[in-house]
Amino acid sequence: MPAKAQSSWRDAFNKLKMEVRADGEYTTTDTTPNLGFHGKYFNFMLGGDLGGGFSYYFKQRIVADTGKVAFFDNTDFLYLDYKPSPNWRLRFGKDAMALGGFEYDASPIDVYFPTNMWRNIFCFQLGTSGAYITDDGNHTFIAQVTNSPYVNYNGLNYDAGLVSYNLYWSGKIGHWQTLWSTSMVEYKWNHYLNMIMIGNKLVYDKWDIYLDFMHHALSFDDWGKNFGFVSCANYYFTDRFNIFVKGMYEQNMSEVTLGSSVSMDHQLAAGHTSARYGLGFEWYPSEQKNVRLHIYGCRMTDSYTDDAGKHFNESWNFNIGATWTMDYYKLFKKN
Repeated sequence: MPAKAQSSWRDAFNKLKMEVRADGEYTTTDTTPNLGFHGKYFNFMLGGDLGGGFSYYFKQRIVADTGKVAFFDNTDFLYLDYKPSPNWRLRFGKDAMALGGFEYDASPIDVYFPTNMWRNIFCFQLGTSGAYITDDGNHTFIAQVTNSPYVNYNGLNYDAGLVSYNLYWSGKIGHWQTLWSTSMVEYKWNHYLNMIMIGNKLVYDKWDIYLDFMHHALSFDDWGKNFGFVSCANYYFTDRFNIFVKGMYEQNMSEVTLGSSVSMDHQLAAGHTSARYGLGFEWYPSEQKNVRLHIYGCRMTDSYTDDAGKHFNESWNFNIGATWTMDYYKLFKKN
């Protein structure tokens, strides 16, 4: 499958690669439609073995913005990994926060019309983590401490001392796969946003489908008010062509009166509900799968109520694009 694990604990040895994605989009709005072509991603990846059980991995997004919080803002991964035994792994550096869900776990370059949660969380953070991997490789348990993403939201810096505590389980039982996590994310000193992310996936030869549940709570009386679902199904006609259908619903009812106070949950504006659904396809023209073409269309809605009454916004997004990968290590190895 084309998706690569966002928080992978597989060895990243002998990796030297660049990947690019460019899209053309047309989005309808209530006023003036938006039409244009733009680059989505330009990534550089490097990984290797340092010997003695140590390895490293580096992934940099090549962008014009130099970052607003820290030097490593546009660095997704930059970590040192230590493998003291076949079952145990220790890691230190810039890594993805260990959160559950299959949409979150996919590499950003492989995600189409994502949830608000996916778009609005600063998931790549400096920290440390430890993992236990079962002998059969089917289950990985992670305990992780990272900087809190709220230093990005609030315009602070990492000296603010805000952290996130994450527990994570990745499992495989027959055709069923899991990505579950629970987190305590500090948004100000000694105040936490609780996050529960539950991802379940069924995988067969010709098709797969996942269903992710996301729940956020700022306090005990916040439970059941702020959550979301996202599901995506793929049918693989061949190993180079598939059709996918994706849909999602999210809501934040923690503060139903807009403007009365500032919500500390930035993944969806307070008082809002949001829904998206659409379909598309992916096609790899060559057997090497270095080039991928995609087309999709989706409907997006957002609704909320304020002092002026109820509001409902609707738009359609149509997208066509290409992704290409330049694997220099394989090229050098052939030569």
